[in-house]
Amino acid sequence: MPTTTRRRHTPAQAETLALLRGEARSRPVVDPGLAGGLRAWLEDGVSPLLVGLGAEQGTRRIDKRILDEALGGSGAPSAVSLPLARGALVDALFRQQLAEGPSGDPMADALAALACDDRRQDVVTFVAELAAAERAALAREVALHAASLAARWPRLAPSWLPRPQDPLAVSLAGGRVVLAGVVDLALGAPAEGRASVCLVELKSGPPRPSDAAERAWYALLETVRSGAPPFRVATFYSRTGQLEHQDVTDELLAAAVQRTLRGLEALGYEGNGPRR
Repeated sequence: MPTTTRRRHTPAQAETLALLRGEARSRPVVDPGLAGGLRAWLEDGVSPLLVGLGAEQGTRRIDKRILDEALGGSGAPSAVSLPLARGALVDALFRQQLAEGPSGDPMADALAALACDDRRQDVVTFVAELAAAERAALAREVALHAASLAARWPRLAPSWLPRPQDPLAVSLAGGRVVLAGVVDLALGAPAEGRASVCLVELKSGPPRPSDAAERAWYALLETVRSGAPPFRVATFYSRTGQLEHQDVTDELLAAAVQRTLRGLEALGYEGNGPRR
C-alpha cells in the first residue's frame, strides 16, 4: 500500500488512512509457504467430511453467513428488513464516497445505485413500499451514516488500488466445496516481499462479537487465494465512525482455519450430505 498521499485530508480522514496504512516497515515479510500450508490444512480437514458424497452432489458454496449459522449464530436474514435495507443503502454510499466524494442527496443516490443492481431489487422495492413516515425516518438515518462516511473517508487515490466489493473464493476438494465471500473494500497492491493488502468491512449496525471472526475469515480467504496474507483487517462502523482494526498474524489465520472446519463439520458433511 502507498505510504504517502498528495490529497488534502481532514484530520479525521488522515487518521482513517493512517490506521489502514500502518507503518510499512512493520508489515510482516511474507512466508512463501504460509498460504500453501493453510490450504493443505483446509484440504485435510474437508476430505473426511465428504466421505460418501458423490460428485453428483455438486459444489457447496460456503459463505460467512452459512458458517456463522452452522456455529450457532444468526446466519442470513430470511427477508428484507429495515436494518438490511439501511445496510444496503449505506454500502452503496460507501462506494460512492470512495470514488466520487460526498453525496448531495444520500437516499436518492443510494437508491439509484441499488436500482442498477439486479441483486438489490428487493431492497429497492422494500423501500418504495414503506409508509411515508418510515421512509422519511430511514432517509434521515441514512443521511447520518453518509455524514459519518464523509467525515472519516476521503476519496481514495488510484495509487491505493481500491477494490470495492472484492470477491474472494477458495476452491477445495477439487471444487466440491468453495469458501467464498465479498469483502467491502480491499486496498493495496499484491505483496512483493512484505504483506501489503488491507481489507475493510463496513457495518451500519452496532459492533457484534462475531465481527472479529468475520475479519479473520476474509483474511484467510485472501491469504489462500492470493498466496500472501493481508497485513491488516478492519471494520468500519458507519453510525459512529469507529474503526476497529487488527494485524493479521499466523495465530489469527490458524484460528480462522479451525473455525471454518468446525463450521463445516457442524453442517454435517457426512453420509448423505449437509444436514441443513
